[in-house]
Amino acid sequence: MVHLPMEPKRYPAVNPGPGTLFTSMDAEQILQQLSEDLKQVPGARGVNNHMGSLFTEDRDKMTIVLRALKQRHLFFVDSRTTPDSVGYDLAREMGIPAAKRTVFLDNDLHPEAIESQVRRLLNMARHKGWAIGIGHPHKETLKLLKHNLPALRDGVDIVSVTKLLG
Repeated sequence: MVHLPMEPKRYPAVNPGPGTLFTSMDAEQILQQLSEDLKQVPGARGVNNHMGSLFTEDRDKMTIVLRALKQRHLFFVDSRTTPDSVGYDLAREMGIPAAKRTVFLDNDLHPEAIESQVRRLLNMARHKGWAIGIGHPHKETLKLLKHNLPALRDGVDIVSVTKLLG
């Protein structure tokens, strides 16, 4: 899955890094950058937004991105970095396999906080039948998952989002 950098509301104080899609870009620039970003992960089956609190609120810009994803038969996972994101709903309207993040695992890198978020995610999965957690390859996150996940996940099958969507 491509973790696609998109413009946050607090840019440039918060910078998503290289390959970012900006609301100031026209359609041609967005499509060019998206194509370059997708080439970085050959064989990717889908995309989720990295940051993007400003970009994902812009229906016109998201339509450009999602139309390109649909043409490539890619799914979209909305990280929901803003409650006003149009990404998930728009993708569904366009017939694109889509989901939205349930829990961020590691906004706080303290082991207790990560474990709490993992427990929250698994409880939601037990209750709803599924849940999507987004985490990052921080040493704290990886350590907790490696050592504690087998005991925490009782009664829950952990699968990739690709298995859910695609």
